[in-house]
Amino acid sequence: MKKIELDRETCMGSATCVGFVPSAIKIDKDGRAALLVDDTGGVDIAALAEAVANCPVEAIRLIDAD
Repeated sequence: MKKIELDRETCMGSATCVGFVPSAIKIDKDGRAALLVDDTGGVDIAALAEAVANCPVEAIRLIDAD
């Protein structure tokens, strides 16, 4: 299983990621992405991979869970 890693300091709040996986990522009150899940279980992996690939500042990554 993969984990989602999000660098909130790098995030610029474009919300591109939310468009791909609104069940896993939201824009919070600070205007930056925030994770709604801890891992990728139950998340559309293809959509999540698109969110990662389309993040304009590369703030989201998929990593192997330990």
